[in-house]
Amino acid sequence: MKIVILAYDNDNHTAPLKWALEEAGYKVACWPGLGWTEQQQASITFDGSTRLRLGPHTVDEGDVVWIRRPNLPIHNPKVAEPDKQFAEGEYRWFSWSVLYLLGTLPVRCINPYSASRFINSKSVQLLLAKSAGMNVPETLMSNSPEAVRQFLRQRGGRNICKAFFPHIWQKGSGGIAVTETFELNADQLPADEVLTYAPAIYQQMVVKNFDVRMVLLGTTVYSYSLHNPRGAIDWRQDCGQGLVEVRSIDTPPEVEKAVLAFAKKAGISFGSLDFAIDADGRWWFLEINEEGQFLWLDEFNDKVNVQQKFLAFLTSPEGASREVIEQRQSLFPSWKDFCASPKKEEIPPENNTSAPFISVEP
Repeated sequence: MKIVILAYDNDNHTAPLKWALEEAGYKVACWPGLGWTEQQQASITFDGSTRLRLGPHTVDEGDVVWIRRPNLPIHNPKVAEPDKQFAEGEYRWFSWSVLYLLGTLPVRCINPYSASRFINSKSVQLLLAKSAGMNVPETLMSNSPEAVRQFLRQRGGRNICKAFFPHIWQKGSGGIAVTETFELNADQLPADEVLTYAPAIYQQMVVKNFDVRMVLLGTTVYSYSLHNPRGAIDWRQDCGQGLVEVRSIDTPPEVEKAVLAFAKKAGISFGSLDFAIDADGRWWFLEINEEGQFLWLDEFNDKVNVQQKFLAFLTSPEGASREVIEQRQSLFPSWKDFCASPKKEEIPPENNTSAPFISVEP
């Protein structure tokens, strides 16, 4: 068995986990996604059996494949200008052929590409969370000015607005702006035309006592409370400045049961979930990122050992219990061990890596 990770080997999560796996004696193969260079080429062969090669690596029966963060397909830049659209389409369709195929091979796939695309839909997340028994804030997703105004007028109370996905704007002067959740009421809405510039998520504001980042590992979950001194609506910016305190907390049994039911409906076994906890102790589901960052939890609290738990989960048989994960986690070096190793200096700094899109402005 080898561990196949779909990401660049210097990705800020791939690199420490690859190092820790190899230190524990596992063979690791990294493939960054489809491209025209030899390292990024792929081949699927059907000749009585189905064989898949990713760059220099084969995907073999019994392997574990973690679809961490594959790069978007890259065609050869020397393609003639009239042919670029054709080449882009062929690379895109072949990339999908590779990624979707992984979910049908005799390997353990975390998470199957079909499930990851499905659960990345914000509307699907809220629907499944509610059907699994979780508390979900009243929500509108829209680019219709009339619908937005009606939702905020009828709801009253406190509401927020947030983007579907993180985005960073970089200016030539070195300044940056990042999407951030903010409070909004009907009187603060801009002109109708502005509301059509980009769709957004408008949602009942949960007045939080604190936030929770939960990590789903197969049949169990681990929850961590997040406390920041400003009590910000969006804790991510404070987190980037090192202003968030991370504590391990118990997950209420009814919440864990609902999350596991949610994961089963979604077809996933791994992900990072965000909850808001109100003054009455109610847990409100906000979202899940099945590729979500999690090693920062170890950086803020080196006693939680999320790196070791994840690797124990990754290398255990499917459906491994909490007891198995916690018994096996000591087989792997910790995040603290990685930080003390020379390998740490080779990894580029983590810089708003939750944002998949970046705009550069003059």
